[in-house]
Amino acid sequence: MEEFSFATRKSDLLNLTGRKFQALVVGGGIIGSGIANTLAQCGVSVLLIDKGDFASGTSSGSSKMIHGGLRYLAQGRIRLTGHLLRERNYLLRNTGIVSWKNFTILIGKGMWNRRQLSFGLILYRLLGGGRSSRYVKNGGEFPGNVDGCFTYRDAVTDDALLTMVNVISARDHGATCLNYVKLNAIPGNAGGSYSVIDTITGENFVVGADLVINCAGSWARDLVTFHDKERTRMKLSKGVHLIFPASIFPRKDVIVFRSSVDGRQMFIIPREKVVILGTTDEFTEDPADFAVSEKERDYVLRSVADLFPQFRRESIIGEYAGIRSLYGVGDSPGKMSRDFKLIRSGNTMTVFGGKVTDYRRVSRIVSKAILTELGLRKSVRGLPEIKDNAMKDGITVEQAVYAMCSLCAEDVVRRRTGSIFFDPGSVKSQIGDFENLIRERGLNTVSREGVEYLSLPPL
Repeated sequence: MEEFSFATRKSDLLNLTGRKFQALVVGGGIIGSGIANTLAQCGVSVLLIDKGDFASGTSSGSSKMIHGGLRYLAQGRIRLTGHLLRERNYLLRNTGIVSWKNFTILIGKGMWNRRQLSFGLILYRLLGGGRSSRYVKNGGEFPGNVDGCFTYRDAVTDDALLTMVNVISARDHGATCLNYVKLNAIPGNAGGSYSVIDTITGENFVVGADLVINCAGSWARDLVTFHDKERTRMKLSKGVHLIFPASIFPRKDVIVFRSSVDGRQMFIIPREKVVILGTTDEFTEDPADFAVSEKERDYVLRSVADLFPQFRRESIIGEYAGIRSLYGVGDSPGKMSRDFKLIRSGNTMTVFGGKVTDYRRVSRIVSKAILTELGLRKSVRGLPEIKDNAMKDGITVEQAVYAMCSLCAEDVVRRRTGSIFFDPGSVKSQIGDFENLIRERGLNTVSREGVEYLSLPPL
């Protein structure tokens, strides 16, 4: 991989002022990075910025699954499920970051109807291919209230690393990609100059852009002034996950079950050295509501207690939350569409909603609209292409710093190596490696709100 670091970031910042881009993409999550990657591969000049690190929002706080969603079939959203399964299959073929995983879905009292689920799994296989699924009676491996189960295949991923693949690909195709850079405001004029700020040093830069693409996720609705009708349809839902050591649940397949509290679908997801349990689905008004409350923690534990009582509070070794952006009406987030909405306002296009599984389709649709607006005739079919050959064998701390633009220890362990989620026992040593790298190479740091960020001294 080419160098992509605090040094190249500084150089890109110094070259910003006076530059004119065709597209300014705000938000370096999976949707923003996918759109930037698509546009860059079409030859469009792109500036991608995020006020935090790349993938620092929901794109590192999902359930880390790539799936069509059996639940969407049950809701009658067959077309969306088909889109998701096609994208799942593409990612499985073209990236090692996405891999197959067996899923076991439990049948019994208070769970799914066996006949309906059997039909749903047949339709799921017809839409997405894969192996057929058959019903197996409970032979004692599950509690007595479980009659049996179906097993089928879907996929899992490292959501933050998938985002980084798109950021790096966009940059390789000519895009300027900057983390920790914030857009001050979107003026009401059609096109023109925009002020952005390096949130680490406080330096300001002025750039030009023909179009602004608002992909700020849960913050998107606060970046632009929307009509009341649009604003009321833009809702946020919080999903909480608890992390346990793999030793308490020695299975390799993902278990799909219904909460004994309220019947909502939940997952037990074995990943490397941990098991991830979740998730909640409750409306929130705070786009940065990433803390796990005692009420949320208790809900997840009570949901699984009747089936697998080994998931206890004292066994929790980590937890995290993501904020979903949903567009539509309804008093229950679980019943709202997971599809995206493209909203046009002046020279700004806002992308609200969407799933990590579906990011390539979203990127194509939005990019096609952008190309039309720019008067460019380019094909987006099959884009964005992605390559992750250099990432299949794991990420070292040095690679995270010099090839993936990590600026602080959290960037490394949360959004590059993923050790906070998949191997919490290695977090301390990786942070130590990061600090040793700073000392041994005499790197400069800037302190902001108690965090040390890699930076070059001011000129």
